Amino acid sequence: MKKIYALMVVSYLLWGQGLWAEGLIAKYVKEDLSKLNLEALFWKEVTPETIQLIAQPMVAPRPQKTLTEKLWVQVVHNGEWMAFRFKWKDKEKSEAGPLGKFSDAVAIQFPVKEKEVPPIFMGAKDSPVHILHWRAQYQKDKEKGFQTMKDIYPNMNMDMYPLEFANQYSHDEMLKKITEEQREVFVSGKSAGNPQSFQKIKGVDEMMAEGFGSSSVIENTRAEAQGIWQKKGKEGEWVVQISRPLALEGGSILKAGQKSFMAFAVWQGGEGEVGCRKSVTMTWVPLIIEDKK
Repeated sequence: MKKIYALMVVSYLLWGQGLWAEGLIAKYVKEDLSKLNLEALFWKEVTPETIQLIAQPMVAPRPQKTLTEKLWVQVVHNGEWMAFRFKWKDKEKSEAGPLGKFSDAVAIQFPVKEKEVPPIFMGAKDSPVHILHWRAQYQKDKEKGFQTMKDIYPNMNMDMYPLEFANQYSHDEMLKKITEEQREVFVSGKSAGNPQSFQKIKGVDEMMAEGFGSSSVIENTRAEAQGIWQKKGKEGEWVVQISRPLALEGGSILKAGQKSFMAFAVWQGGEGEVGCRKSVTMTWVPLIIEDKK
């Protein structure tokens, strides 16, 4: 425990002494950033900045080692939207699915209150943070449709499964009349209205948090995301774009010509990373937003 607190003190001291003093610059571009384009020409004009990550050190279960040491980041804005392009090394594409399989992911965190920098670890009571969280699992849903139990476990066999029986026993006229709404009564998350139980057609969650374990998903998110995993020799890498309006009602507000802060996290699902097991930044990274030209 002493080691953890010492690490926190060191991180804050380094930040106070000017680590990340220059920060990331959000370059102004005259492009429609609400549309996702990982290979747009303007990305070639933005130098990627290297963000150093370490294994999350504060909350159990903690990862035993840092699996993602570097995250390359590019940022642009057009006065209304801001786009982030991420790249990190990951030897395999992990999209979750079966029990015990986890998803690759990346997240950005912003302060909510202007002129107030909350604690780096998901904020604190009355000092909230705003998080955008992309997952490869959501990307798969976006591209191929929501995965049913039959998709995840194609060889399973059962007498009756409430979500699927209308298709399996379609010869029965009574079962043919079962509606989708009636079938979804058996999906507890959907019945409770949990936004994470529905298909992620945008590939990204939008969340608010006021400390460890307090994150809640915002419904009707306006953020958009797109990712692609590609083979690089014997290795592989993810390239992901997350786009958001500068002003997100109820969330963080970014303004051209001003400064804010960001923090980052990456999960490698194929290595068992999920929840607290992730690589993170231990300090806030300044974000300098170029004024409109």
